[in-house]
Amino acid sequence: MLRKRKRQEEESEINITPMMDIVFIMLIFFIVTTSFIKETGVDPSRPEAETAARAEQGNILIAVTPSDQIWMNKNPVELESVRILMEAAHAENPESSVVIVADELASTGVIIDVMDQIRLSGISKVSIAAREK
Repeated sequence: MLRKRKRQEEESEINITPMMDIVFIMLIFFIVTTSFIKETGVDPSRPEAETAARAEQGNILIAVTPSDQIWMNKNPVELESVRILMEAAHAENPESSVVIVADELASTGVIIDVMDQIRLSGISKVSIAAREK
């Protein structure tokens, strides 16, 4: 009798190893498919615009400071390296969109040069951030 009771207790244990495997696979899936927003590292004063509209946020941000410095991923970058960085980001996520956060005192020429480098990298979704009036 004692032997039967012991055998029943052993058989009633639940093996959770397959469930843990599924949880880890789902976790890896969600981490891989999530797109992260890359911060600029500076906070320029955006210009006001009457037609400014809230749009879905881009996953790549580039800032242009009043002194015409270009910032990306919390580091200053040169204009020549913007295209290389954008090509790498585009290869990582083909659905990438870029938002240029330019200070209202930044040179228009520098902003246009940054936009050209972004478009030359193959990314066509480029926006410029503004505040609503």
